Amino acid sequence: MTLRIVSLLALAAAGSWAQPGRGPAIHSPEVSADGKITFRLRAPNAKEVAVTGIGQRLAMQKDEQGVWSATTEALQPDLYTYSFSVDGANFNDPANALFKSAYGSAGQSMVRVPGAAVWNPADGPHGAVTHYTYHSASIGDERDYFVYTPPNYDPKRKEPYPVLCLLHGLGDDASAWLNVGAANVILDNLINQGKAKPMIMVNTLGYGTPDGPTGAMGAGMIPAYAKALIEEVLPQVEKNYHAAKDRNHRAIAGLSMGGAESIYTGFHYMDHFAYIGSFSGAFVMWPRANPAPPPAPGEGGRGRGGRGGQPMVDADFVKNFPDLTAKSASQLKLLWIACGTDDGLIGVNRQFKTWLKSKDIQFTDVEVPGFAHVWPLWRRNLAELAPQLF
Repeated sequence: MTLRIVSLLALAAAGSWAQPGRGPAIHSPEVSADGKITFRLRAPNAKEVAVTGIGQRLAMQKDEQGVWSATTEALQPDLYTYSFSVDGANFNDPANALFKSAYGSAGQSMVRVPGAAVWNPADGPHGAVTHYTYHSASIGDERDYFVYTPPNYDPKRKEPYPVLCLLHGLGDDASAWLNVGAANVILDNLINQGKAKPMIMVNTLGYGTPDGPTGAMGAGMIPAYAKALIEEVLPQVEKNYHAAKDRNHRAIAGLSMGGAESIYTGFHYMDHFAYIGSFSGAFVMWPRANPAPPPAPGEGGRGRGGRGGQPMVDADFVKNFPDLTAKSASQLKLLWIACGTDDGLIGVNRQFKTWLKSKDIQFTDVEVPGFAHVWPLWRRNLAELAPQLF
């Protein structure tokens, strides 16, 4: 509710919001049977309004009542995020209670196009999701994580349940894989169809610093995150659930920042994980052999080379994984590295894979044409990876 109020107040401050109660209630978004989405916004004083974030910028037209509207072409069944651009300022859809959360912000509005897709809810039993908060002694803050238990979870069954740690990307929070990734829905459907083993899924806050994304490019961030996961979160999961403790029944995977964290954590803690997956891994976030000076104010640190625009070199991979050999990596049952070919991170992904090949380390190489750095790809990555686990 708070996030929606922020959107309303922001529109009012922009002089683009009508007084409450004027005209009929706005229905937005409206999804038709053929997959087209119609967006509406009452903003009689606005000069230009558009829908952004759902494909190409979509200009909206205003009617006599001051209601702006636009309709997309037919879209495939999926979850889509979007915002309204009102005279150059971005806002969530005030008529839509569904939104993608983000770390410290309102995120974006979200709409689901129903249909036969593994990330859309289907008939059958569903798993449960529980939210936990705790004090991290190693990182020094209060943080949270989520635990998914599969349909018909039985805490007294003979075999403990395998565990998948699934990590979010930079800018998101611990709920992202549930909120917009639909990971619980994907696992429900795959498990109910007999395509994946019933498993416990753990979704953690992915920052190894107490200041979230602000400190995410620091050299110690990912190692600190890995330590907190292994020493703080997993012991809590083991205590509260019938969870497997042996490496052969544990997996770690993630997207973007989470992909970099998954490979770093998996390689450094092979006694905990036998399955590692990376979706569009942001390997530019790994500690560097020769760190570049911090970027000047306003330059940021997420350019094509990573910190300060500095390209990755093989020495960076050696620094992060000095003891990695073909023999040590052979302990893994699966090392799965995926990336869209239109993603700006495809270069560093290919570079890292070339380095792995030079060390005779086996991995599954997945490159998906036509996809950039987007959630529709990562949901597909999870749906493809999960059946291969355990």
